[in-house]
Amino acid sequence: MQDSQRIFEARTNCESLIFSCKSNSTSPTGYNKLDSDIYHTDLLRVTESFSLSQQYVQFSRLIETHTNDKYWLWKVTAFCAILSWCLAVPAYSVMADADAWAFIKNQSHNILDPAGLDHYVRRENMIMRWTLPLLFYITRSAVLILLIQGLLGCGFLYLFLREVFRSTGDRVLTVLMGLGLSNMFIFSWFFVDTIGYGDGFAYFFLMLALVSRKSLPIFIFLQIAFFTDERALIGAGCVILWWTTKEALPNQHKDHTFGNFLKKAFTPRTWVVIAGVGVYFAFRSYIMDTYFPHHTYSTVGEPVMFADAHRQGLGGSLWFAFEGMWLILGIAGFVLYRTGRFWLLAALTVAFVMLLITGIFVHDINRDYGYGFPLLLIANLILARCIPPAEYRKLVFVSAFFCIVSPMCYTMGYNKVIWAEPLPVKAMMALDRIKGWGTFD
Repeated sequence: MQDSQRIFEARTNCESLIFSCKSNSTSPTGYNKLDSDIYHTDLLRVTESFSLSQQYVQFSRLIETHTNDKYWLWKVTAFCAILSWCLAVPAYSVMADADAWAFIKNQSHNILDPAGLDHYVRRENMIMRWTLPLLFYITRSAVLILLIQGLLGCGFLYLFLREVFRSTGDRVLTVLMGLGLSNMFIFSWFFVDTIGYGDGFAYFFLMLALVSRKSLPIFIFLQIAFFTDERALIGAGCVILWWTTKEALPNQHKDHTFGNFLKKAFTPRTWVVIAGVGVYFAFRSYIMDTYFPHHTYSTVGEPVMFADAHRQGLGGSLWFAFEGMWLILGIAGFVLYRTGRFWLLAALTVAFVMLLITGIFVHDINRDYGYGFPLLLIANLILARCIPPAEYRKLVFVSAFFCIVSPMCYTMGYNKVIWAEPLPVKAMMALDRIKGWGTFD
């Protein structure tokens, strides 16, 4: 409606000016030329000002101008990280009261017999999450751990975008993907997690496993991720699917058979992951039987997000897990279907369903879905190889736009949805506290 009103006003102004010139003009030919020039120039200016296509072209040219040097990817990473922090400022004030940090300190003193295990229900899930306690034992500082976590987030984003660029060879698309990813939960959580959950460490080491080619580093990185949070086991499965997709995606028809799909799936690196999972469970079983023989998990086996106390946050969590990137995931699945890659589509569908199901069984569903970040790389690879580059760039542009404008929210269970406020809102909140207005109380 506003665009139509502006065009109408421009046309009216043109007609008034033309009438005035006609009254004062002595040359009909001059009037006709003036009529045409003014009308079309003014109307074109108004139309281009509100043209999404024109804005897209100008934005793409701006990106191309600033990504033509050797270190462009690091510059993009830094810019996206700063923008992410400004659009979702962490709540550092909650650190002091976070129970997770209190128990991490207890674990750092005695990881096999931590004090206060029965104090809070969440602590029963932390007894085999050793990465942060060991890091706290070394650093003796939660603040330093958060700083390391933020730096690892930048490394995670760099590696992610490097894989995107290797798949597409398109710098503009890579920047758009970075703008989208950096304003989703998966990346924002590296900064926003100030309460000691540590998923960023698991995300980062899963990414290192994903890009590694040597067996020993893959095994070590996976163990660190597993001992950060058990949900990294789901992420490890997605890592296998990333390797499988890279091998099974070529266009030759023979690669669409089930036998060839299995050959592509069970590579030496896949067996390293399987061995890593087996070693983790064997060691975990030994520790639990030896040092925690009577330990139980009170919420295991319950789809807690379906309960009345949690269900209201479920819908929002599904959206905020991937936000605008749901478009990329959905179209990638459709492309696999249309191109007849049914076995790959089936494997990815199973992984995605398992990710959704495991999310239903935990309170903090967004954290769980974050472990499915390899699915975004897989979707990128599929679309980069199967649809025209110009069309794919536009898809990522739209997806990134919705990721940026969508607020960074996440669910902590008990129908509690947390909003990480952007910097302007944080500034108003600080001013409100200083002045004592009580607007945000």
